Amino acid sequence: MIISAVPRRYAQALLMIAVENEAIEQYETELNQFRRALLANPSIEELLKDARVAPEKKKRAVDFLIEDFASPLVRNFLYLLIDKKREKYVLEVVAAYQKYADEARNIIEAEVWSVVELTSKDRRDIKQKLTRLTGKKIRLHNHIEPSLLGGIKIKVGDLVIDSSVTKKLAFLKEHVKETRFKEIGVKK
Repeated sequence: MIISAVPRRYAQALLMIAVENEAIEQYETELNQFRRALLANPSIEELLKDARVAPEKKKRAVDFLIEDFASPLVRNFLYLLIDKKREKYVLEVVAAYQKYADEARNIIEAEVWSVVELTSKDRRDIKQKLTRLTGKKIRLHNHIEPSLLGGIKIKVGDLVIDSSVTKKLAFLKEHVKETRFKEIGVKK
């Protein structure tokens, strides 16, 4: 997901405050709870995006969603987005904050595709190997992909490691095509 400049700036500003307050995880949790509540209430999401709705009404809608869990700072941050007419970016801001919070904690996302669900031992082993490779803590996401036939495919940042049977068969097919029959003793 590409995040535009406006959400990035707001997320970076909130992260700077979070670092000062030693509340990176707290704000992240509160923002994710807000995101889930907002997505569960599409009418409020539409209300926030509607430029014709008064800011005070939008703030009351935000209060309705966050009254049970948000700190005053996160509430005021969401109000700031409304006051600056940036509420349409709120979900992107949450995503950007998650990304920057992960960077601050030295965490990177890893996507793993496999034919079947990875066992907890497999997950642990893959995480350890990727941690050694990247020098970062790994948050692993396993995706089931029956078309791989076997093996796994891993994506960490820009790095892709494909040790699937499908990839190996494709490589073998190309290798066989390139082999000259004379070299292996076959006469035409």
